[in-house]
Amino acid sequence: MSGSGSRLPGDYESNDRHKAEERAEARLSGTLAERFTSHVDAHGAAKSEVVRNALDEYLPDAEHTPYLAPQDPKLSKAYLALACEEKRIISIEEAKDELSESTFPSTGKEVIEDGVLRPLGDTPFMAVQWGRVAVHPLTRMDDLDGGSDD
Repeated sequence: MSGSGSRLPGDYESNDRHKAEERAEARLSGTLAERFTSHVDAHGAAKSEVVRNALDEYLPDAEHTPYLAPQDPKLSKAYLALACEEKRIISIEEAKDELSESTFPSTGKEVIEDGVLRPLGDTPFMAVQWGRVAVHPLTRMDDLDGGSDD
């Protein structure tokens, strides 16, 4: 056998799937492991697919988010970075710090305030007043489509 390691037929140096994809491993224990196994067994799902779906939901992006978000990709990215399941109120300084560290690392904080936070304040997703930012909670698009019959 050649020294191809874990390559599959059709994998060559130039198109090696291991170089094009990010690999992540995790060990699960306790109730999380039980819930994971139960879900995989009940749905006949592949473990990798369950993990990818969970990460996709936990780490939403502006293009593929299951949440209602602004149409503008830059504003959507910022809102998704700041929003969570509950309403959140933080200072403008905290919001600028969070966005400059994670979402817009090469953008100055004043540019973030004027070009991202202030425009988001003109949307239903966020309010910016008196040095504070009120971030409205994430809303799943599914919740808007079907809703309950209550």
